[in-house]
Amino acid sequence: MTKSKALVRRTGLLLSATLLLTSGCGSQGASQGPEPVQDIEILYHADDGEADLSFIPSEVDVSEQKRTAEDEGKIVITLALASDATGDAMDTIAMMAVTFNHENEKYYIELRTCHYGEELATMKDRLLVEVGAGGGPDIMTETVFPVTQEIMDSGILVDLTPYLEKSGITSEAFFPAYATLVSGDRIYGIQPSIAVTGYSVDAEVLGDREPPEDVEALADLLLEYPGHGSFLTTRFRGRYILRYFLEGSEDLWGMIDWEEKTCDFTGPLFSKFLDVAKRYREDGIKGYEPVVHLYLLYMTCPPSYSIPKFCPGSVPIGLFFDDGPHYENSITSETVMINANTEHLEGAYAFLSYLLSKGGQEELVEPVNKELWDARYQYYLDLLEKIPDHPEIPPLNEETRQEILEAYEDARYVPKRAEAILEIVYEEAEGYIEGDRNKEDVINVIQNRVQLYLDEH
Repeated sequence: MTKSKALVRRTGLLLSATLLLTSGCGSQGASQGPEPVQDIEILYHADDGEADLSFIPSEVDVSEQKRTAEDEGKIVITLALASDATGDAMDTIAMMAVTFNHENEKYYIELRTCHYGEELATMKDRLLVEVGAGGGPDIMTETVFPVTQEIMDSGILVDLTPYLEKSGITSEAFFPAYATLVSGDRIYGIQPSIAVTGYSVDAEVLGDREPPEDVEALADLLLEYPGHGSFLTTRFRGRYILRYFLEGSEDLWGMIDWEEKTCDFTGPLFSKFLDVAKRYREDGIKGYEPVVHLYLLYMTCPPSYSIPKFCPGSVPIGLFFDDGPHYENSITSETVMINANTEHLEGAYAFLSYLLSKGGQEELVEPVNKELWDARYQYYLDLLEKIPDHPEIPPLNEETRQEILEAYEDARYVPKRAEAILEIVYEEAEGYIEGDRNKEDVINVIQNRVQLYLDEH
């Protein structure tokens, strides 16, 4: 079962969204508001049904399924998402839509797909216009409709919070990863499964010191390290190294003052980040092995949770957020949201609530439902007992189970507020990191461009 990641947002799309949303092209949902929660029939609840953890996929003829739906007079709900290279669109969300259509007697999900590449870029631009003008599909994934902070604040997406609460979907029963598009106490997007990314640094970089408690301490360690090494991979461009140091902070470590609408990239911290990116990018080009590593935590066979196995001699450091280092939540299945323009809010929500119901969660390898995740863990534990000992398969036991659970509870999504500004920073910083421009000129250009963006927004 393939899992797809949301693509990197394009600055042009972000700016277009902002212009569109501030030009009076609002959505119907933003002006009228969603239907009252008491008037919505919740067809699936978090605790519905018994889980079948064998997850043997059923054979379903999609074309026959659609003909049956039309004959039965089902209400059609449109879902926009990107397909794989073959056009089958059989990623996690699409496969769950097929199962939903097979089981649901009232609604039918019709997929509106595009291929990755030029088709995807075209769909992004088209959906931005359609939704801003009061139309568009009922449900969208973030792959085809990248969401910014401005979009979340605009009212063109449905606030799912009251519907989630009514159907028993809370952070007590689910890993925090289920809520992906969050602004304040409002949830605009959900995802049904989870994958967590951790970061570690070679012990020799630390020397006799403890793991860094803040991002500046890590930058200092990497600049002081006398040896050579790349960052995460020898192939990473400098912007991706710089991304690690900046994206976890909503105000970029004080470089942005959102209230005053001012910025300051002239201080020593940003200069250090640029120097780390330049030095480790150059080492990567020369082929030096990474000293900072990325690893995934999950429990499938073989499980991947052991730092010693994949990064021997390294120490966990996490990704640095405003309140300290944490695991990062990697979006491996699509974030799904509801268009506030929809005329079928009840049907759209029926599908989203299905994704988080027991019936939907049992289809997944790594569900966000804690009870089902625990049952899935036991399923794999029993399975591994039937497999002869193998040195490449680490043991699944209570210790590793607890390690994974703590990471899943700790994992965070990077904030969205500074995304458009970060694209400016990465674009201009590339010149210095690649050795084409001096640092002072690059910082001045970044300072001026970001301030202009803040002035205009």
